[in-house]
Amino acid sequence: MVSQKPRTREPEYHNTNSHDKFPHRLFDALNVKIIRELINNPDVSSTEIAAKYNIPLSTLQRRRARLEESVLKKMYTIDIAKMGWRVADLLISVEKGRSEETALKLLQSNENNVIVASLRIGHPQINIMAEIFYRDSQQLHRLTEKVKSMQHVTYVEWAEVVKVVGSNMPAMLEKVFESVKE
Repeated sequence: MVSQKPRTREPEYHNTNSHDKFPHRLFDALNVKIIRELINNPDVSSTEIAAKYNIPLSTLQRRRARLEESVLKKMYTIDIAKMGWRVADLLISVEKGRSEETALKLLQSNENNVIVASLRIGHPQINIMAEIFYRDSQQLHRLTEKVKSMQHVTYVEWAEVVKVVGSNMPAMLEKVFESVKE
């Protein structure tokens, strides 16, 4: 008689955009382990993870695909500082009710310098943040002056990233998944 590995019961999955209906059952103990492995080493193979946790490769691949479809983002980033560019955040205040419209115009009219624009809450004055890249202080000055002259913009300041000193990603993962039982 051939012994088989016990089948791992997979959690239910539901595609939804509402955080109120988010599939919390997606985060069973095995999926949390898979997420941790992928966050800690994005290059880890499915074979390595399956072997580490003694689960069938097909189970791991199916779960990994579902996680990548639902909650994991896979992407490459480029270190433009190593190519002579600088990166900063523009903190922008606009007239009430004009944030999204202005952020879209900012992206469209400055596509050569704006990486991402986002709407913000929490600061009484700042409601748009734009991550920008530029070569030198003169280019930064021209860009900030151009943004200041945009319709509905009332205030602009900037802050440059000098150094990323670390990450609390492991602690964040622990907090997010603390309710998942092994």
